[in-house]
Amino acid sequence: MKKTRGTYQREEKDYTLSVDYTYYWDNGDYYTPPETDLEVTDAYIDSDLLPLEFYLDFIHEKIEEDIHEYAQANR
Repeated sequence: MKKTRGTYQREEKDYTLSVDYTYYWDNGDYYTPPETDLEVTDAYIDSDLLPLEFYLDFIHEKIEEDIHEYAQANR
């Protein structure tokens, strides 16, 4: 699998949410289908680090698809 690291940012009215991630992908071939995986490594509100467990429990599900699309477009 290939991998890349990046940061997804979402700017809201009062804050900026930044999510550091590692994106893994394999384009597949005739015998194996394409495969992707996204691992969040850190999350920040402005420059303050969020506890990763808090981020995963309360925020990640709402923006997971956006991060995945961003990571796929910027791999």
